[in-house]
Amino acid sequence: MEQIHKAKGFEKIVEPIRLTPQSKFVFQCYPGVPCFKLCCSDLHLPLTPYDILRIRDFLKLSTDEFLLLYTEPFILPKSGLPIARLKMKDDAEKNCPFLGEGGCTIYEVRPLACRYYPLGFGLFRNRDERKNEEFYYLVKEGFCQGLESGKEMTIEEYRASQGIPGLEEPILEWAEIIMRKESLGPIEVPPKSLELFFMVSTNPERFRAFIFETKFLEIFEVEEEVLEDIKKDDLKLLQFGFKWLKTVLFGENLIKKRKEAPSVKRAKPY
Repeated sequence: MEQIHKAKGFEKIVEPIRLTPQSKFVFQCYPGVPCFKLCCSDLHLPLTPYDILRIRDFLKLSTDEFLLLYTEPFILPKSGLPIARLKMKDDAEKNCPFLGEGGCTIYEVRPLACRYYPLGFGLFRNRDERKNEEFYYLVKEGFCQGLESGKEMTIEEYRASQGIPGLEEPILEWAEIIMRKESLGPIEVPPKSLELFFMVSTNPERFRAFIFETKFLEIFEVEEEVLEDIKKDDLKLLQFGFKWLKTVLFGENLIKKRKEAPSVKRAKPY
């Protein structure tokens, strides 16, 4: 390990080249690579709402238990929106809490950001064509020798090999909310709206209680079939939550208000 540190260093270079799904690169990562596990420490690793569900269920924890043990709040710098990120161990190396001798102990449900490495991912709004467009970029860290070997593949082939498409689909609306807030610039968001965004993004159990144990259903019209789904399905609850956030943050009429609804001010986060 010491030879790797001296020879390669820990500098990080983001190549300023926009990559498409058909762009090609070379990369491999497995226990035989000399730098194996060096990328699993001192991370600022954001967790998507779907990451939280999958890891929580894998560990057989409640959401509150998982958030308390393994995460910390984090403010996204461009959007100013609060999310949860993985909390590193309180040791000299600041290792990932799920890093074991043989590698990742939750590899089956590892976060989306881990699956993307060494790629970065972005989303922007093409106003001319009125659609969202994805882009990718390569992150080169000095110690990483996986970028010097392996077979050549396209971005799309790599994404498929890491199971990324199926994990992105459930959170596309969430990513769009973040992107839209970034595009608005430094517009202040009321603290209550930030609390609501954080609740929906991190804790389906609390969001479900917010829906069924406050005046939420006196304010918003929700079809009975949808209510039955979100009572028992956390993923469907997430999809409902993203539409509701678009309604309260951007004024979209995705979740309709009742005509004779009490003041929204009476509905507080659970």
